[in-house]
This record gives sequence, C-alpha cells and structure tokens, in this order.
Amino acid sequence: MIPPRYHLTFDQDWAPDWAVDDLIELLDRQGLTGTFFVTHGSPVLDRLRRSGRFELGIHPNFLPGSSHGNTPAEVVGSLMSLVPEAVGARAHYLVQGTPTLQAYAARGLLYDAASLRDDVAGLEPFVSWTGVVDLPIWFEDDVALQRGRPPGPHLLTSAPAGLRVFNFHPVLVALDACDLQGYAGLKANLASRGVRLTDATPTDFAPFVQRGGVGSFLRTLTTFLEERPHLRGTFLAEEARSARG
Repeated sequence: MIPPRYHLTFDQDWAPDWAVDDLIELLDRQGLTGTFFVTHGSPVLDRLRRSGRFELGIHPNFLPGSSHGNTPAEVVGSLMSLVPEAVGARAHYLVQGTPTLQAYAARGLLYDAASLRDDVAGLEPFVSWTGVVDLPIWFEDDVALQRGRPPGPHLLTSAPAGLRVFNFHPVLVALDACDLQGYAGLKANLASRGVRLTDATPTDFAPFVQRGGVGSFLRTLTTFLEERPHLRGTFLAEEARSARG
C-alpha cells in the first residue's frame, strides 16, 4: 500500500479568469502544487503555466450538445489543441467508460482522474486494460455539497495510507459555497442578464457569496499541507508514471 499523499486538483468549468488567478496566488503563497483540468481557452492558461505550480490536464465534456465535439475522439482532440502538453483527463460530470478510455489512450494520455471514491481509505492507482491509469478522487466539492456534507476539519485527520485527491471548482471556491443554492442563484441571475459565467465579475458574485464553505476549507487545507510537506503529492502525472512503472 502506498504512503498517504494529498493532491490538490481543480476543474476549470468555465470559471472567470479572476477566480483562477486567486487559486494561482493561493498556491504560490503557500508553496504548493496542483493539477488543473481545462475546459476552454483563456489567457489564464498561460499564467498557470508560468507559475510552475500547476500541471494542466483536460476536462472534456462528452455530454450531448457539447461545444467540444460530437464524438469522444473529437472532444478529446479539441481540448488537446488547447493543452497539447496534457497527459491526463477528468471528464465533466465525471463521465467514464470504454469509449472515453480508448479516446484518451489514442491521444497518449497517461491517466483518467474521474473516478469518485469519496472518503474511502487506502486508495491506490489502477492501471486499466487500455494502459490509462485510474487515479481516484477522495473529495469532490460539489458532490459533498449535494450530499449535504460540507467540508471541514474532519477531512484533515491523520491520513491512513493511500491517495487523497481533493477536487475543487474555482466558482465554488470564489463563492465560499456551503451549499449549491448560491451557485444556482448566481447562474440564474447571470442568465437573466445575458452574462456568461466566464465573463462574470466579482461584483456579480458578491450577492451569492457565503461564509465557511468550500473556499474556507481550501484555505484550511492548503495551510495544513504547507505545515506537513511529508503528506504532499506533486502532480497527478507523477502518480500515473509511478503506477505504470
């Protein structure tokens, strides 16, 4: 069994650039690294690259009507054109299956990080029959909120052996979401004014910001890891390479 290792990961999910910039600043300030899964082109991608704090992966949308494409191969190809250095993926809505694994393998991706195994102890990488490594998620912010289980210090107890991959969404971090009602309210408000989420400003967010939620927990987690370097993983790509030998 592998020793305990914590990983910070983030799904862009069409977040405005300023929300991602806040994450860059946070990790840089505390000397941490993370993996960022990309949904769309934006100037913030170059800032993520320059920071040296982030591995970039792809966050493909395989659902019907996706702007990324109509087939798994098209979807993966469109995002690889944005992030040609990507070696990993996590699909929007955590979609998984044989067609997605085959599309990843065909593009030479090393891993898929979309398998949610929240709160399960002793998680380890698994090499699928396609050669793509499955790296399970231990905490997913939106799922925790949907289940009525907001994050807190109980998630930072002494870790047993195994991976602890934490996944956050910049929008939920910026909202400091304690539930999903604020996010739903923000989306409805933006839609009523014809404003895209990617173009939303901090002023647009302000009426829907909560306290003591996802953003607060992320800051607690980063402080926890800053003080415990022996628990830090680096990038998910390193876990995948180690698993493949």
